[in-house]
Amino acid sequence: MTYPDIDASSVIGRENEKDEIIKLLMQPHPHGDGDGDKSVCVIPIVGIGGLGKTTLAMAVFNDKMMDTLFQLKMWVCISNDFDIRKIIIKIINSATASAPSSGFAHQENINNLDIVQLVSSMRQKLSGQKFLVVLDDVWNDDRVKWFELKDLIKVGAPGSKIMATTRSNSIALMMGDVPSYVLQGLSPKDCFSLFVKWAFKEGAEKKNPNLVEIGIEIVKKCQGVPLAVRTLGSSLFSNFDT
Repeated sequence: MTYPDIDASSVIGRENEKDEIIKLLMQPHPHGDGDGDKSVCVIPIVGIGGLGKTTLAMAVFNDKMMDTLFQLKMWVCISNDFDIRKIIIKIINSATASAPSSGFAHQENINNLDIVQLVSSMRQKLSGQKFLVVLDDVWNDDRVKWFELKDLIKVGAPGSKIMATTRSNSIALMMGDVPSYVLQGLSPKDCFSLFVKWAFKEGAEKKNPNLVEIGIEIVKKCQGVPLAVRTLGSSLFSNFDT
């Protein structure tokens, strides 16, 4: 499971990528779905596992500009289970928490509602609102299921966006209304900064130039994948922190 809360200062690199995604979110829908509908545009972020798609989506989601662009912001972790009922419940709960006049104390007990009631509740919350929905970690390649969900969501104001993260190019192509944003690996410089953050206590790397040299070689083998850098850095922490 993922959640949208992140400390922006903990994200190393990705400033350019974040700016590019925000620009995409600011653009009007380039076209409809053949029926004149322009209320929602899907922007896919695609890349291999561990590349930082979720982290990038979090950084965008929490940028202050999103609060001025969208009346509602919702975060839904999808993963392997593309169950439309469960997704709708997550959207309703996230929309309830996101609404300025609402809070978790007033969150509805909706688990016992049937699918007709759930759809009605979700559409009521989204109707006429300019919203952003993040669908994180999508594995579903069933086009029928995807369009069923998308059709239920398409009740927002023009300019509403769905941002989806996935490892699959074919899923990104199926979902996207614009070309997929293909995430690349971190630069060597940012990779090394990330490694130092996880392998050393703050400032300790300056006292261990020989260990830094080892770290540089380790980072090269990670090929720009942040999760690999973080995992190796963390595992070496006790050895390097001397």
